[in-house]
Amino acid sequence: MKVLIEISLGHYDRFLEKCDEKSSPEFAILKHGTFNRRPNGDRFLRTVQIHCEMAQAKRLLDLAAKLCPDAVPEIEKAIGVARNS
Repeated sequence: MKVLIEISLGHYDRFLEKCDEKSSPEFAILKHGTFNRRPNGDRFLRTVQIHCEMAQAKRLLDLAAKLCPDAVPEIEKAIGVARNS
């Protein structure tokens, strides 16, 4: 099952910084995210979209719980949306 995780740029940066590039397969998943900018009132909301499989999303969720708890709700939301589709 495909999952689309949309995560704020700040949470993405913190999560990526805490991942070990050499030993963490989740690092590669995060690195393949695409940067987006969309209007939000008179400003732009900057996010990163990560297209992945459900198993990868769950691994990201588990790792985020340890390294970057602020990203957990965004990942949980994406998993919930994918399950309800």
